[in-house]
Amino acid sequence: MGYRRRKRARKAPVARNKEEKCITKWCHNRRADKTTTKVLVSGRVAVYPSRLPYCWKCKSRRLKEKYPVTYVLNLLRSRARQRKLLFSITLAEFKQFCADTGYLKHRGTHPDDLTVDRIDWNKGYHIWNLRVLSHEENSAQGADNTPRAERVAIQEADEQSVSAYTLPSDDGEPF
Repeated sequence: MGYRRRKRARKAPVARNKEEKCITKWCHNRRADKTTTKVLVSGRVAVYPSRLPYCWKCKSRRLKEKYPVTYVLNLLRSRARQRKLLFSITLAEFKQFCADTGYLKHRGTHPDDLTVDRIDWNKGYHIWNLRVLSHEENSAQGADNTPRAERVAIQEADEQSVSAYTLPSDDGEPF
């Protein structure tokens, strides 16, 4: 069985010359494009294309190091956009949420690390609809998009049917 590579969603373009190169010492990617729009007095819209000193990948890494709360909030926002859900969390609310729950300190990918979970999966990302769970607890909930109340009812019904099942009596016959 061969090794299966994960497909990268977005690859940074490589710089063609020294002027296009990101200023990070070890990076060979092209600097990120930036467009500035300005409305002139005449009412005309002027667009000024330029380049940032960093590529988008290095810019993201720098943001993660310097402003971890903003970085994580942007990840949640992009996830909400992918799922086409409402998102109303502000940076101040999310900072308070992280301080109260210790989410940033214990965030990760191991089973005991923390994740953000929506209490009601039918509603979007709102500060009152978020809670912190471990990866293990979050995975145990399942991903079938059935409401939690229905899942609990189904589990209880399964447990009752298993306990109601009795083995046939043994009459001494082998079959």
